[in-house]
Amino acid sequence: MVIKNTNYTKQEIERILEAANDVGLTISQEKLLEISDKIYLFDGIKKEDIIRMTANVKFKRYAKGDVIMNLGDKTREIYFILNGTAVVVVEGKKIVATIESSNMFGEMAFLTKNPRNATILAYKEGTTIISFEINDTKCNEIFSYPFALLYKNIALDLTRKIEVANRKK
Repeated sequence: MVIKNTNYTKQEIERILEAANDVGLTISQEKLLEISDKIYLFDGIKKEDIIRMTANVKFKRYAKGDVIMNLGDKTREIYFILNGTAVVVVEGKKIVATIESSNMFGEMAFLTKNPRNATILAYKEGTTIISFEINDTKCNEIFSYPFALLYKNIALDLTRKIEVANRKK
């Protein structure tokens, strides 16, 4: 596989942004771009590539106890907590982990294409989350490098989670 150059010229960027305006970015996509530098999943990925690779971007505020994601769901969204806290629940009521603000979850279902392996509940009132799907059908349509960075960032996040879990043992 040849990794293509992702250094865009000013004209290429303008064409991409014009195309985005033609299709019309949603308000959620615009907000995602505004905060993308704070979401480590997008480290090193250019804003125009973020728009090309994400779909169904949603922001949602949850009340304490609201279900964010259910065990067995076949959805592929990745979630990022903007503020608040969520808990990972298995076996109906057993809390096995806490997910704090500025952390993501749901990436395992995206990678494996398997159903969700836990239920995630909002633990604090007003927990605000951004969710989005990674449009992997676009993988063949855009440069490979942004997807390589995305997968690298997911792998680093999963490694960090394993290290944290191992320290708790």
